Amino acid sequence: MRSFAITLSFAITLSFAIPLAAEESSHDGHDCGNDHHHHGHPAELTGSPHHPHLDLEPDSDDWFRFHPYLSAAVAFGGSSSEKNLTVIPGGHAPIDDGFNLQGIELGAVMELGHMLSIHTNYNLFWDRYDQWDGEWEDAFIALDLPGGLALRGGQFLMPFGYENQLHLHDREFVEPPISMIRLLGEDGLFVQGADLAIHIPSPAERTIFRFGYGQARPHSHGFTEREARRDLYLEALEGEEHHDDDDEDDDHHEEEHAHGLAGNGGIYDADDAYLDDGFFFCRLESDIPSIPGLDQAGLSFAAGQNGFNRTTWLAGVDFSGSFKVAERPAWWRSEAFYRYVNAYDTNGNAGHFDEGGIYASSGCEFVDDWTTAARLEWASGNRDVGAERRWRASVNIGRVCHLKENADLHTRLQYSYDDLGGYGHDHAVWLQFVLNIGASEHGHAH
Repeated sequence: MRSFAITLSFAITLSFAIPLAAEESSHDGHDCGNDHHHHGHPAELTGSPHHPHLDLEPDSDDWFRFHPYLSAAVAFGGSSSEKNLTVIPGGHAPIDDGFNLQGIELGAVMELGHMLSIHTNYNLFWDRYDQWDGEWEDAFIALDLPGGLALRGGQFLMPFGYENQLHLHDREFVEPPISMIRLLGEDGLFVQGADLAIHIPSPAERTIFRFGYGQARPHSHGFTEREARRDLYLEALEGEEHHDDDDEDDDHHEEEHAHGLAGNGGIYDADDAYLDDGFFFCRLESDIPSIPGLDQAGLSFAAGQNGFNRTTWLAGVDFSGSFKVAERPAWWRSEAFYRYVNAYDTNGNAGHFDEGGIYASSGCEFVDDWTTAARLEWASGNRDVGAERRWRASVNIGRVCHLKENADLHTRLQYSYDDLGGYGHDHAVWLQFVLNIGASEHGHAH
């Protein structure tokens, strides 16, 4: 079913793409009647909302252009939590004390004329318990159509809110927001399907409506794997003594395990709550030219089948803006999420539960190439699904070094404080390095 959806999406996109790309190649490479270079090629229209990734050379006569890139993120540090498992950091966030290879992103964008592009991104990562692993993140075709339309088919990050559309190298903090990973998935939500983006005429310079259909990419991360990883950690830490404890010590470990992973696991399976085998999604986002300090607003919605073979629906709203502090550039951003899940409990009885979350973040470039940022976040949790209420506050200071025209190195020192819903507090300090080479280099400090 999953392979069929992604294959069908590629086929539909290609059915439009091949004749249009062939027609485009017969022109001189200029496209004065289409403003996609002003708003962005399909690479930007349906890709990361952070910044454009490519210098697309709109006046080039070349029919084929190839933009490879490499990004690598590593983090050093540690957490007072039990191997950082209790804080549920999210996909590719650091989890081990000491060295963490968060990911090596290898990717490329291939342009066929000014209308068609093919996008790939593979993330390779390592940790001391799971060793090497990897996964495809992007594998899609994007087609710029007449009338301000852009069609995309394949596998991509679902356009739901802001953070869910960011790859590892785009993030402004070491880990993604709690509310996003709680409600969408530890890696965010990757779609195998297709979507259509429409430029809507409005007083704003850029107003886009996106809608699509797909299914979630299978992934190995989740509560089940994290519990198994925790058991491996305890076994490595305690050796044979872990298996030879008396009944009282066993009860203590069971209680500690339950508290660390929020409640006693709940009556609903947390992994089955995510959108799974077929769902619709849509997003409306627009520039806000009339309100000082507010640059963009977005509304997102998704609904469809979950792992219980019932229905999950999600709603989100996000705002972002820019301003100045002592004549220095600054930014702010906030997102709120809500999820309602129809489920079956461990006894097979039909039921439902809901969760919500919100974060607010802000940052400033206080000296050229030096930045500081802070984020405050909250997730409501729900004990029925084994998720405790959570608070987190994070602050960081960073610097970007421009190595060459198409390469930079971001260094970020971050402290995070976590309130684990009444079960304790955790502190974490991470020193992160993010190297960007090639088309993924933005030329911005963040």
